[in-house]
Amino acid sequence: MVEKIRVSLWDIFSFFLTGLLATFVLAAMFVAYGDVTLKELFDAISTFPASVTLVGAPLAFTLFGMVIEPFSNYFDSYISRFNLGWISRPKKKHSEEEAVLREEIRFAYMGSLNGKIENPFSICKEYVETKQLSTTFMVYLSRYGFYRNCAFISVASGICSFFFASTWCSATLGLLCGLLVAAVFKRRAGDFYSLMAPAVYRAFLIDKISWVPGAGSDNSQKLKDPPDAT
Repeated sequence: MVEKIRVSLWDIFSFFLTGLLATFVLAAMFVAYGDVTLKELFDAISTFPASVTLVGAPLAFTLFGMVIEPFSNYFDSYISRFNLGWISRPKKKHSEEEAVLREEIRFAYMGSLNGKIENPFSICKEYVETKQLSTTFMVYLSRYGFYRNCAFISVASGICSFFFASTWCSATLGLLCGLLVAAVFKRRAGDFYSLMAPAVYRAFLIDKISWVPGAGSDNSQKLKDPPDAT
């Protein structure tokens, strides 16, 4: 039964690594603002049997990440409504390529659905996944999810620092650092998100287009034409 469990890149990045990072941040908060010292924390961890740690820790991190992910998703959806400038602005070259590929697919391959479905991304993604044409987009998707979760964790840790810090100066500094780091993570998540659709469209078109060697080349046409005998 265990060997039948399939683990995807999304599970690793968006759940496991998110839970691992959140656990480290939570432990740092306890050490920084609680009564727990770093030595006491390591001593407590060392009391667990190695067999239990090797099996239970990955599962616990994954479950923790699964709890964090929906909150991160809702938070990201909320702040995406606002114009955050550099943080939320997609890269021009990625958006231009996506528009070109999307229009090509709409007019060449959507048939009667063209005009009824504005964005063919979901259909193309399902096609690419079903035929197992490429996994590149999944790399981008998993990293997008991870950095999106990192942004949420950074904001949450900044807010916790603001309320638990002993002085006003350290509280403000902790909040600003959390927001600054979150902005960097949010921007990075946006970069990977903007790469995902072009990767899906490229994989779809590679499978659909009939590649003719030398087609569209003036030089190749000249080579095919016989020389003028006169």
